[in-house]
Amino acid sequence: MWFKNLYLLQFSSEFTLSPEELHEALESRPFQGCGKEQRENSGWTSPFGRNSDQLVHAANGYLLLTLGHQERMLPASVIREELDATVAEIEEKEGRKIGKREKQDLRDEIEFELLPQAFTRTKKIDAWIDPQHGWMVINTSSNTQGERLTHLLRSTIGSLPVVPPKTDSSPASLMTQWLADESSLPAPFALGEDCELRSQGEEQSVAVFKRHELTAEEVQANLAAGKMVSKLGLVWDEKISFILGDDLGIRRVRFLDVLEESLKDADPQSHAEKLDIEFALMTGEVSRMLADLMRCFNGEEVADSSTEPA
Repeated sequence: MWFKNLYLLQFSSEFTLSPEELHEALESRPFQGCGKEQRENSGWTSPFGRNSDQLVHAANGYLLLTLGHQERMLPASVIREELDATVAEIEEKEGRKIGKREKQDLRDEIEFELLPQAFTRTKKIDAWIDPQHGWMVINTSSNTQGERLTHLLRSTIGSLPVVPPKTDSSPASLMTQWLADESSLPAPFALGEDCELRSQGEEQSVAVFKRHELTAEEVQANLAAGKMVSKLGLVWDEKISFILGDDLGIRRVRFLDVLEESLKDADPQSHAEKLDIEFALMTGEVSRMLADLMRCFNGEEVADSSTEPA
């Protein structure tokens, strides 16, 4: 259940659906996989897996939902190979050149014939809604996947007023400041071991450091040469490590030992109970982390991490 990536969106107006109302709406678009003639298909499935009909899991005011997406794996190279063979056969048999439009029609026919034979690949994307603090968090690092989920949810429930988070400070500028002067990084954040630096000229050069001491001379030399931070590894409150991007995307999230110990202490007795406990732990800690992070970018004092976000 632990999210590996945090694709962040904020509600521009209040999300008012109850868990029961949201579940009822999602039932209208269940995940059914691809039909024989479909390239791809999406729908809503249970966070608890195929043996459950529960489409929304609610805990402590947070709502968990899961998108199922299936697509047929029909590589363009396979279609192109079949098309080339068909075109060659027609041109030889009829002694004429195939025009562009006819070739496109042939391509469409070949794809239509091959599609039912193609293997399928299924993905699930989890997301949670936090109505109290106005967040929607999707477990993906891909804009395409994030937009796929929000597009389907919007069409399912009729409205989804979410926008990327806005900040008073430039994330790249502030992260560069933190890396140049570690003492400027507010507690409970600490530098991690990864960063990506980019020059600002037309021909952008990139320096990537992995599992590296970020205060080392070679890192600081790149900053002195005018590079800006585009990705920065951070650790929050010794509980969560992650890579923060200048687009405010949060990737490679790891929940550290203290949260794993909390899960062990809870001693879940079933898969459903384990998911429920993990979800409660994750949403509670990530919400506090996001509150601290947004305070940093909006020039506010970071609160005590032991308190709930306002």
